[in-house]
Amino acid sequence: MRFAAVAFGYVCMIGSAFAEGDPEYGQYLSSECVTCHQSAVAGTIPSLAGMNEDGFISLMKLYRSKQLENPTMQTVAMRLSDEDIAALAAYFSALKSPD
Repeated sequence: MRFAAVAFGYVCMIGSAFAEGDPEYGQYLSSECVTCHQSAVAGTIPSLAGMNEDGFISLMKLYRSKQLENPTMQTVAMRLSDEDIAALAAYFSALKSPD
């Protein structure tokens, strides 16, 4: 978990340019995500609401390439295209953070 937090901090700092996603399509895709990543922080599973868009994209690509270890997230990320990931990032980044 500590590695994931460090990785997230790093990807937020680098600020890469990613294709813009469609937040409406992201909302459509988000039902599987919010099953675990609900709006209220539940234990060790973070809310995705208000998450940095570039950070979300980078983390999902790290899970998809199995550079971050989490079997559940790897399985989910492997099913998503770059377009899907960008759409989810656009949707979640537009939501109000629960903080």
